[in-house]
Amino acid sequence: MRVGLTPSSAVAPHELLARLAHQHGLLTSPLVGTALAVVGAVLALLLLRRVRRAGGPAGMGRGRFVFRTVSVLGVVALATGAYVNAYSGYFPTPGALAQAAGLSGVAAAGPGGPTPTADPGQLTTVRVAAPALGVTDGTTYVYTPAGYATSPTRHYPVIYLIPGSPGTPSDWFRTGRVDQVMESLVQAHAMPPAIVVAMNTCGGITGDTESLDVVRGPQVESYYTRVVLPYVDAHYRTLPDRAHRVIGGMSSGGFAALNVGLHHLDLYGTILGFEPYGDPGPANLRHLLGGDVARFRANSPRHYIPTMAFPEPVGVFLDVGADTGHDVARVRTLAAELTARGQQVQLRVEPGQHHTWTETVAGLPYALAFAGSRLSGAPG
Repeated sequence: MRVGLTPSSAVAPHELLARLAHQHGLLTSPLVGTALAVVGAVLALLLLRRVRRAGGPAGMGRGRFVFRTVSVLGVVALATGAYVNAYSGYFPTPGALAQAAGLSGVAAAGPGGPTPTADPGQLTTVRVAAPALGVTDGTTYVYTPAGYATSPTRHYPVIYLIPGSPGTPSDWFRTGRVDQVMESLVQAHAMPPAIVVAMNTCGGITGDTESLDVVRGPQVESYYTRVVLPYVDAHYRTLPDRAHRVIGGMSSGGFAALNVGLHHLDLYGTILGFEPYGDPGPANLRHLLGGDVARFRANSPRHYIPTMAFPEPVGVFLDVGADTGHDVARVRTLAAELTARGQQVQLRVEPGQHHTWTETVAGLPYALAFAGSRLSGAPG
């Protein structure tokens, strides 16, 4: 359901948003895991029958017995993985799985996406390193919308996205299919064309920086604001002002979008937080912030929102799964505190969703419509 602390600013037709929110891939269906489980059960029964007929494993021959046993266990493992993936939604399609395995690149606007155009959207990978800030890799994904190449005088708003952990910037395109959702909304005149930048959290695939300026580690927040943002403005045709910049993220990236966005109201006019936390987590007080309690509180929106000044107004979209327990109450509190400070807030609680990519996919069309309404109303 949608809990509106302010009237919804989404301009897209409800039917389009609902269709995009429930756009699932083949591998997100539990039927895949069920089919594999049935195959595994049949193979196991056949193996037992052969063992009995042979008078035991030795009668079958050691090599044949091992091969058939490994085959059964392999199918069971695949079934388990399929069920986990159906729950998390991390690999929605076989193509997404192939991309993760390095068998193909992360493609933009693939089958099932918006209507193809003569000048389609393009996804490129750039390396935006900043060794002085402890960022030596900086692999960043930049999506330019349809029409970008053939409109050389047009400038575009920018949506900056932060992945969760574990995760990589490519998740937003491979798993979230943000390019397809955005282009569908653009074609429905629900938002203006925009550049999408998926940023690197500088923690590797499994590491987690919470996008903080880590004590004796990578200065990730500074990297976003002092390196990535100027790089994008210098290399792409952007509308370089806060009214035309959006920052968003999911899970730890949702916390990061909220924290970085509120720290830099001069840079970002809209924040999109999927499954956000209100602080970096108690374990990271020592691990990332050197045990500095004041620094921890300064990077905890739940602590500083009630007393912070808002020299510039900000629009905040928050999205959380209804089945995430205490997370719902925490996100509601963040929304209420921002509203009490006079900011525009839209909160969605996704029915039946947990803390997964499936939840983010369900909320993404509504978040982009919220951002689109603000970008469309911005001068420029």
